[in-house]
Amino acid sequence: MKKAWTWVPIALGLVASLALGGCVHAWYVPTGARYPARARDCDIEVFTSGLPARDYEEIAILEGEGNLWKAELRDILPKLKEQACLAGGDAIILNPPQRYAEGDEGTPKMYASATVIRW
Repeated sequence: MKKAWTWVPIALGLVASLALGGCVHAWYVPTGARYPARARDCDIEVFTSGLPARDYEEIAILEGEGNLWKAELRDILPKLKEQACLAGGDAIILNPPQRYAEGDEGTPKMYASATVIRW
């Protein structure tokens, strides 16, 4: 007969892997006209210095955050671009990312934001 608690080590392992694993989250908030979502992997231009030379419309604000070993812009940027696609955008104007630490252990985190634009 199996013990009733044999699932506990498996559950604890799953919880620990989720807690210790680096996570990346991103989301958008519409600020202008709403457009149909594009495919999650659509082409999104990224502007990191200066504004685009052509006319554009701002349609959303993006925010993203990564932690632990996913606390680099290279980890967060794909999620930001995915959210820009879902907002119906063509490009993003990226603000300088901010790195900070959180909690008693000084867990590394990175916060990034951008403006979603449409031509």
